[in-house]
Amino acid sequence: MNEGNMLKPALIGGVLLGVLSSIPVISAFNCVCCAWVIGGGILAAYLYVKDSPIAVTLGRGVALGLFAGFIGAVVHGFFMIPLYFLMNRAGMGIMNSIREALERVPNLPPEAEAALRGLSGEGEVGIFLFAASLVFTLVIFCLAAMIGGAVGVAIFEKRKAGTPPLNAMPPEPPINLPPPPADV
Repeated sequence: MNEGNMLKPALIGGVLLGVLSSIPVISAFNCVCCAWVIGGGILAAYLYVKDSPIAVTLGRGVALGLFAGFIGAVVHGFFMIPLYFLMNRAGMGIMNSIREALERVPNLPPEAEAALRGLSGEGEVGIFLFAASLVFTLVIFCLAAMIGGAVGVAIFEKRKAGTPPLNAMPPEPPINLPPPPADV
């Protein structure tokens, strides 16, 4: 089975894990061992095994999980970009939290306060932190979905490697043999 047939299950699993990981309250379920991400990899593996005419190997499941994790990270990023800007406009950004924490700390050395205020400045640092979080998300989603793809193949693949495809024709008898005797 070629990689083109892996695209549809990876898209379905990846989009689902990306959307569920982006919804603010529902995404908290990812705190339980990256549950949505691993679940997306398992779903992609299930869909692939179900449509595959031959036995799916564990390596194929890992590759499928990698595709699903990459797609999920991209979808998550597309959802998080507008959410990031909305949260910063509403005053819920991490930079505002840093500024508020600085105001509450008594006896903070001036050097530490200056360094933290530099980090909490708007603009390039905030965008850098957001881009770094997207790269971190990409790595984590790919790794966790690869685990999910391997687990999905291990759970759903019941055929042994080397078995003929489900739709294979039975072998034809040799041509030079006489017909079998008729029972009278």
